[in-house]
Amino acid sequence: MKKSMRKIAAFGLLCAVGAGVLGGCGGSSSESKESKEVNLICWTEYIPQETLDGFEEETGIKVNVTYYTSQDEMLAKVTSSSKDTYDVIMDGTQYYNAFIEQGIIEEIDESKLENIGNIDPAYRVSEADPEGKYGIPFMGAGAVIAVNTDVIKDDIRTYQDLLNPEYKDSMVVIEDARAVVGMAAMSQGYGINDTSDEALEAAKAYLEELKPNIHAYNGDSPKTLMLNGECSIGLIYAAECALAMEENPAIVGVWPEGGVYFGFDELSIAKEGKNKENAYKLIDYILDAENSAYISTVFPYLNPNTAAYEYLGEEYTSNPIKVMPDEVKERVQYLADIGEDSSKIVDIMNGLKD
Repeated sequence: MKKSMRKIAAFGLLCAVGAGVLGGCGGSSSESKESKEVNLICWTEYIPQETLDGFEEETGIKVNVTYYTSQDEMLAKVTSSSKDTYDVIMDGTQYYNAFIEQGIIEEIDESKLENIGNIDPAYRVSEADPEGKYGIPFMGAGAVIAVNTDVIKDDIRTYQDLLNPEYKDSMVVIEDARAVVGMAAMSQGYGINDTSDEALEAAKAYLEELKPNIHAYNGDSPKTLMLNGECSIGLIYAAECALAMEENPAIVGVWPEGGVYFGFDELSIAKEGKNKENAYKLIDYILDAENSAYISTVFPYLNPNTAAYEYLGEEYTSNPIKVMPDEVKERVQYLADIGEDSSKIVDIMNGLKD
């Protein structure tokens, strides 16, 4: 995708010379409308390739995908790239303030989304985006404790239970600094967004005690380490746990007592994206009830698309790991934008990996 500076300069000169004849290069609305590609950045194992292939078959628009395995990696890729690198950005609302201030994302034009009404209105808003202007919720991800009961016979229910020294080198943990440090803070009675010195010291102390039990950090496919026997316990995304449970019934999922980490990944429009019309077409395709339902059958995260439930069977809707019970919803804590304090969180996470 990247071009050398020489090629970029030459292309700019060609545009300038031909502007009088062609009306400019790359900036005309007609050329944008004729574009046959769209650039998306999103989590791995989140949008099925069949969905992207179906979009291309229906529209003739090719989806160029950049994947990431943690929110930290997403933030680094988006902020270090040219602002026109991506057209659709799958992000977390905790970064909205920074993305808006830096001119990375823009307000959603709902008139271009025929299927916007499929989204439950309760999920359109958040503390970071109280009017639902900047993102469309894609799927919701919460973290559960996954346990292979063939190996672990203890009744594990809390974050504190994970500190048992008998679980040394047996745990896989998601690779997301905000989520991991946030859960550590909740385990000590603090809020997930509390960045006071007391809260961070308590979270750090918990994670230092947990460190000997952590075999690996994996935000890509933590279920794999559970299924291949490499790990017998996981603090992983609920959908990953649900998929592991389907392959190995000995694996069970537990929503931890106390505070529960949960958040929606949002689809946002890049302010300077080169294929904006195609970006809206891609999002609208994903919002289609049947398409959204298919995504949930492959990657069973919490689906905010109420119209999709018509196509999802009881196996999905009655599963407490795929569809969060009301009792758990009452204990959910969402990540908020903590500004420059996020660097403190990253420092704690990096320290654990040393």
